[in-house]
Amino acid sequence: MEEEERAALEELYENQQRLNLILENISDGVIVANTDKKVVLANHIANELFGTEDDSKISPNFSEHFELYFPDEKTIFPIQNLPLERALVGEATDDVDVVLWDPKSEKKKRVLLSGRPIIDQEKEVVAAVITIKDITRYKKLQDELKKTEQKYRSLIGFRKNDNKKDNNNKEGSETEIEKGEEKESEPDNNPK
Repeated sequence: MEEEERAALEELYENQQRLNLILENISDGVIVANTDKKVVLANHIANELFGTEDDSKISPNFSEHFELYFPDEKTIFPIQNLPLERALVGEATDDVDVVLWDPKSEKKKRVLLSGRPIIDQEKEVVAAVITIKDITRYKKLQDELKKTEQKYRSLIGFRKNDNKKDNNNKEGSETEIEKGEEKESEPDNNPK
C-alpha cells in the first residue's frame, strides 16, 4: 500500500510539473480563480501585468489594480461584464476588448480577455480560467499604419470620393484616376 501511495504522489508531482511548464510557456496571461474569487494559479505573464510575483496578490477583480475602459478610453467598463464574473455563472467569453489604465504608472494596456468556467462532474462551476492577451503593440502599429496611409493618400491627392465625378467638374469631365480605371476595366472588343 505504501508503495502505491508513493507512486501516486510521484505521478501527481510529475503532472503538476508538466502543467506548470505548459502554463509558463503560454504567451498570454493566464489566471485561474475559484468561486470565492481568489486566484489559485497564474502564469508569469499575468504576474507581470499585475506587477507581482505572488499569485495570491492578484485580484481577479481587475478594478482593484486598474481603471477599466471600453476601447474608446472614455466609457467605464462594467465589472459585471468581465470574463471572470461571467465564467463564474457558467458563461464563456471570447476576446472582450478592454483598456486597462494603471493610475500609478500612468500607463495603459489594450487587452483581449477571454474566460471559461471550469465545471465539475456534478455540472457545477468550481472555478474560472481567464486569458489575457496584450494587444497594445498591435493597436499602436495599426494606428501608425492608418496615419501613414492617410498621409500618403493626401500626398497623391486621393480622397474618398475620387472614384465619383466631382460636382464641380463639367458633365463628362473625368479625373485622371477615373480614366485609368476605365482603361483597366473596359474589355478589349477588338479581335486579334
